[in-house]
Amino acid sequence: MLRFFSRQPGLGIEITSSAVRLAAVSGRGANLFVCYAKTADLPSGMVTESYATPNIRDGKGLADALRESLAGASRGFRRAALSLPDGVFRVQTLEFDQLPAKPVERERLIRWRIEKTAAFDLSDTVLRHHVLRRQESGFTVLACVAKQAVIAQYESVLMELGIEPWSVGLSSFHILNLYSPTIAKKSPVFALAHLTDDSFTTIVTESGGTRFYRYKEVKRGSADEIKARFMREIEDSLHFYTHMDRTQTSEVRHLYLTGESTLPYDLAEGLSTATSLNVEVLSPADIITQDGEGEPASARLGVMAAALGAGSSL
Repeated sequence: MLRFFSRQPGLGIEITSSAVRLAAVSGRGANLFVCYAKTADLPSGMVTESYATPNIRDGKGLADALRESLAGASRGFRRAALSLPDGVFRVQTLEFDQLPAKPVERERLIRWRIEKTAAFDLSDTVLRHHVLRRQESGFTVLACVAKQAVIAQYESVLMELGIEPWSVGLSSFHILNLYSPTIAKKSPVFALAHLTDDSFTTIVTESGGTRFYRYKEVKRGSADEIKARFMREIEDSLHFYTHMDRTQTSEVRHLYLTGESTLPYDLAEGLSTATSLNVEVLSPADIITQDGEGEPASARLGVMAAALGAGSSL
């Protein structure tokens, strides 16, 4: 089938401690499709997921894994958006009655506010933020911080391959980027929970903007223990969001789950029974078909939401 591209395919790369995932996508919205997809497992210890310490212990090995994964594509890529685990970042939502108009002054104020309350080291960090106007007055700021040296490690690996790191962001935000156009049509206010073996992230979106973010590492245990822990933590997150602002009238009624195992499906059943939430498990394969090269959609597309969301944002 002939396709007329409105833009060049965007390459998204997700790097975790266990795998690299590549997805090249083209089109937008309902016309989004995958041009190329590939995953590669990484040896234990090659990459760690840390905010404060260097992440890449074997840069050559990681570069080789990426180079081999890209070799199957029929065309080269000159830039990419990179997804990294949420644990590499620190995210805070801040409330302001007023904000300076000049970007430099605004960033200085945001950094000062974070420094007043943060329980983590802010030295030698990069800050990115997004400003949302509140319904009544004032602003909500979503601020994201990462160690400059840690981000530079990942950027260096991509540049060694001749790829410009066009943007670097959290996996959960890129997952939200992939799904939000579809979800927003059904749920103007919704929560998305992304689950891994060792952590969970809960994001609440309202009126097209992220209003709440919570990331937490969890201890491993039996399947029943992990399920009970995730259920409790997700319920606590949504309860806190609902009551953190006395003037807030919106209530979260829709919860969407993503993850890399069968756990989201087990949680969906438990949360649907224990709460009044409408719970749904999301999979990229439900909204994207693969027309290009690489692995078939049914093989690995289900765990590639972060890479797909990064690529679709280019």
